[in-house]
Amino acid sequence: MPHTLRIVLSALATTSALATIAPGDARAQAAQGGWSTSTGQQGWSTGGQPSVFGGTTSSRSATDIELGTLYAFSVGYGVGAGVWIDAEFGIDDPGLQFLAPAILGVGAPIGVFFLNQPRMPRGMPAVMAAGMAIGAGEGAGIASYQFVRATANDEWGFRGFARSVFIGSTVGTGLGYLSAVAMEPSPRTSLFLGSGVAWGTVVGSMFGYGGSEAFSDFGAANDAMSTGGLVGYNLGLAGAAALSTVWIPTYESLGWMWIGFAAGSAAALPVFLFYAGGDHDPRRGLIIMGTTATLGLVAGGIFTSESKEFGKNDGRDLFGSSPTSPIQVTSGGLMPVPGGMGLQLSGILF
Repeated sequence: MPHTLRIVLSALATTSALATIAPGDARAQAAQGGWSTSTGQQGWSTGGQPSVFGGTTSSRSATDIELGTLYAFSVGYGVGAGVWIDAEFGIDDPGLQFLAPAILGVGAPIGVFFLNQPRMPRGMPAVMAAGMAIGAGEGAGIASYQFVRATANDEWGFRGFARSVFIGSTVGTGLGYLSAVAMEPSPRTSLFLGSGVAWGTVVGSMFGYGGSEAFSDFGAANDAMSTGGLVGYNLGLAGAAALSTVWIPTYESLGWMWIGFAAGSAAALPVFLFYAGGDHDPRRGLIIMGTTATLGLVAGGIFTSESKEFGKNDGRDLFGSSPTSPIQVTSGGLMPVPGGMGLQLSGILF
């Protein structure tokens, strides 16, 4: 076989690495400022590459706003952990019960400071803060559900509530850190997940209370409302997480989804006028309100699904993310092969 033909065939064979996804540690990428998949060969690198959750990988560091969010949430986590310790051990002396919240309220952000050495990659603080808040909300929802469903002798009480919130927030923070290392989600994903649980809780509570027994008092109806809120919370979280694997809303989209949600809720208000003087329970109007609110946020997302946030801060948004393309070559270089020289390319096909 002619030498030239062998070179061409070698090049064609080695370029099949185009769709190879190169794993890497987020912190290492941030420190090195680039990403390369070459193994011992001389080549070039294009910097960060897109991740599964949108945006680019952690070749850029987190912004001050993103880090500030994690610092603020960590203060709340520390204070809450201190309150849980007081409740767990029955500390009610005023001179002692403020010690744990004060110490942990300062200690938690100090821990974030050391975790941020070297500076965290973009997306990590946001997803940790989101995990912390979502986990705390999950714990509060479970404790609230238990409170309205349990008998007086089986109620968890404040100790059980504090324990549930602490466990939830701790697990959520840990899962957030793991997802940041493994998948490097965009900060917009974290905002989307937080919005999803808020929308789900409100709509679920509307359906729960609206579907409760007609003309029953609130003490009886809040069981259904608590159940609906907890179910909606988790459906909103699952739905936002699933959707974020194929679409990351811009901040404009998130804003319009909230506007659509509020507008949809307001659009159902005239329905309650038809209950005036009638023999139907007005709480049923919450069912149509939950429906129109959902339709409003869906419309807000669809109509802005192609919105882009370019032209500011060199094409990057508030948290430093930048647009991506479905196909991107991230590194490449010459690679010796038997009988010739080939070209090695690596990148993302998504």
